[in-house]
Amino acid sequence: MRVRRSTFFGLWLATGVLLAFVFGPLPAAADTLLVAPFENTARAAELEWVGESFGESLTARLAGAGHSLVPREERLAGLERLGLPPAVALTRASWVRLAEEVGADWLVLGDFRVEDATLTIRAELLDVRQLALVRLGEEQGPFDRLLQLQGRLAWQILRRLDPTFPVSLDAFLARFPNLPVSAFESYVRGLLATGREQKLQYFRQASHLAPGYGAPAFRLGELYFDEQDYANAAQWFEKVPAESSVALDAGFFLALCRFYARDYARALETLAPLGERLPVSQVWNNLGVFASYAEQPAAADDYFARALEADPGDADIHFNLGLHRLRRAEWEPAARALADCLALTPGDTEALFLQAQALEKLGRPQDASQVRQQAVGDNPALTLSLERRQLELDRLQQRFSARFAGQQETPAAASVRLEHVAVHVERGQDLLARGEVELARREFSEALLLDPDSQPAHFFLAETYRRQGRLAEAISELKASLWSQETVPARLRLAEIYLAQNRIGEAREQVEAALALDPANTEARALEARLGAGVHAPATGRPQ
Repeated sequence: MRVRRSTFFGLWLATGVLLAFVFGPLPAAADTLLVAPFENTARAAELEWVGESFGESLTARLAGAGHSLVPREERLAGLERLGLPPAVALTRASWVRLAEEVGADWLVLGDFRVEDATLTIRAELLDVRQLALVRLGEEQGPFDRLLQLQGRLAWQILRRLDPTFPVSLDAFLARFPNLPVSAFESYVRGLLATGREQKLQYFRQASHLAPGYGAPAFRLGELYFDEQDYANAAQWFEKVPAESSVALDAGFFLALCRFYARDYARALETLAPLGERLPVSQVWNNLGVFASYAEQPAAADDYFARALEADPGDADIHFNLGLHRLRRAEWEPAARALADCLALTPGDTEALFLQAQALEKLGRPQDASQVRQQAVGDNPALTLSLERRQLELDRLQQRFSARFAGQQETPAAASVRLEHVAVHVERGQDLLARGEVELARREFSEALLLDPDSQPAHFFLAETYRRQGRLAEAISELKASLWSQETVPARLRLAEIYLAQNRIGEAREQVEAALALDPANTEARALEARLGAGVHAPATGRPQ
């Protein structure tokens, strides 16, 4: 748990006090590192990709030495939350703000220049807690040895963080593949590309130039997976070598591809080794679902038991176990598992509907009727939809990082963390009620650093963005809120914003979704009437 250093940080920004330069050994207790893209001092446009390459290369090399690294996606998300552009050189003060935003304890900054095919790199390591800066030794060499020079810099950083770092420079460099610079360039340009076709072109080129290079193959698999093109995704995940740093992640998503192709036995076979190497709830949960579909009930029981032992507070695991029991016509265990799910998420429509099915089979029609009424009310469309899909409602984990999964916390630690999330959300709501929107935004952002799936934090963060006129960000946060949990207020807030933007069709879709959840909701009915009348107005009002 990190404590904000807002007082000292604010004084430093306000007065322009110089950072203390530290040239002696640094403490070894590094927590999390953020690597900033390096500045291109020569301003050569054709070399802009090199600056981004430092973030990618150093992050990969530093991560293997016991330190947590802020991934590129989290860095970009932090910049977005702060309203800072990702493609513009930032001041040192802005980078410190970002480091605090993403919870980094150490910040790597630097610049480079290329003259006559010679690359010169300068770098600094900032202790964000003490605002103490270390200037690292300069690295220089032929540009075609870019990755080796970045490796030497990574070794310097590790030695500064821990003077007893036991690996020699040569042994450290030997850990990483000696890729052609052209392949690495294509990969980094693919990361920077904004269009799908450009990304595909660069990643394919990188994979062609270095066939054993796992990173571009994994990115291609991700692109196709996100488009639900599981056949093409599987082909690229299969190309990731077993020794690649992303091999475990590729295996996780390859198993999902095979599951969605209804090849349940191969999905189970693909994921099972990962369960032994990374015994975490995300993996056990998916293995339980795969084994259930593969008609291996004993294996499914074992996997779900392991998942619940790792994370008894995950409602989705209880839900999947209940669904597995329903498939086996084990009505009493199914009802118990679904009751456990509902104890954690009382308003879960799907769990209520399935519990009603189990109670019906147990000869308890009155209880079943009462629970079914809670689930669907008088909504025949929702009832029909759930009846059609009732045995295919499994909740698979589709977000996974082997690096982060390996650091999975204990249930006790998770409980403490979620208590802090609730505190941040409550503070943010109080600040929002007093009109202190920016302070409220910071509290909700802190909550999301601790729990990226927090539905209330996403919902109220969206409200702060809405009040600041940042509607695109508000929409993104509301969608994230709905991803975490389907709620009527989030649907209605989205509808109001779309209505304010005259996006009538999208507004109508949100109102229909809200009414499917709560047909009697008066606010939804009022919005429906406004849409019918073709009226739109600015998105105002307070979150419900």
